[in-house]
Amino acid sequence: MPDQAEIDAALTRLRAEGYTDAANDQQLYGELTRAATCYEAADGANSPMPRHWPFATDAWTPGDPAENAATAAAFRVLDAERLARGS
Repeated sequence: MPDQAEIDAALTRLRAEGYTDAANDQQLYGELTRAATCYEAADGANSPMPRHWPFATDAWTPGDPAENAATAAAFRVLDAERLARGS
């Protein structure tokens, strides 16, 4: 399980990649949760992109298992923030 520093780093990276509040507020069909699930299932940097990956092909960038766990947690945080905003 990733620690808070790893999740924060993943959040910073995702936000820099365009997963901003405004962009996330447009994700109304579980895209952020599906992205988290995809990263939870990725076992390494060479993990193939899952069929249900909800974003552009070039946005699929798995890393080592620890990075993938942090990215998955970060996507869940982004979705929780979206829900808290009422989007």
